[in-house]
Amino acid sequence: MNINKITALVVTAALILSCTACGSKEEAPAQPAESVTEAGVETAADDVSATSEEAQEVQAESEGGEEVQDVQAEPEDEEVQEVQSESDGGESADGELPEYSYPGPELFYSVLYDYLKDKLMDSRNENEVTIPCPIIVYMDESNNDDIRVYGNFWIYNYALEGDTLKTSSGGSYPGCIHLKSTDAGYEVTDMEIVEDGSNYTESTKKIFGEHYDDYLKATSDSAATEEIRAQIIANYVAANNLSVTAYQDYGWDPVALPKENIDTFYSDL
Repeated sequence: MNINKITALVVTAALILSCTACGSKEEAPAQPAESVTEAGVETAADDVSATSEEAQEVQAESEGGEEVQDVQAEPEDEEVQEVQSESDGGESADGELPEYSYPGPELFYSVLYDYLKDKLMDSRNENEVTIPCPIIVYMDESNNDDIRVYGNFWIYNYALEGDTLKTSSGGSYPGCIHLKSTDAGYEVTDMEIVEDGSNYTESTKKIFGEHYDDYLKATSDSAATEEIRAQIIANYVAANNLSVTAYQDYGWDPVALPKENIDTFYSDL
């Protein structure tokens, strides 16, 4: 019996040791798994952090790119603004017109036109131009000290709208202009102007004398007057390289300008 008890105890102890060893073997692998899991978490966290940093760098680069684009866009915007400004100045329908100066080769008419512009120009608005339109009835050149030019002397102020010179004001001054020849050219010495009102006819006959009927004939031919006027404007436009194609009086249709004849204007009349 003692032997049997001893044998049973030995067997029992062996079984216990065997179970203990098995339990140790089954629990041992769990530790590396936990370690791997923690390492994986740490790796994932590092990956997330790296990804976040890369995203921030990409975003920073993107923002930097926008700043570069903005910097590059500024000169283009300035150029557009400059072009727009030049265009406004260039298209300005109310832009400043060059002063009128007789463009033909004849010094005599240059002096005559300048005198009419300075003498008869009424007040005008800014950016308008004053263009004289003398309708010459007769010229007496027999005396160089008293050259007489009889006519109906018109003066007009124009404003530019698009490609049309629109009349803003004007008037006629019939009479006789006196000039004299000098070593320097010509000089206006006097201008007799017909009176208005009840003295009109009497003063007209007195100034024009034997050329009174010629004056009446000239003033009654409005078509011829407008033809001369259109040619004077056309020559002014050509001399100043303007893109004007017509002139227009208030309440009337625009009148197309003829071709310029600067060098032969008075010989063509």
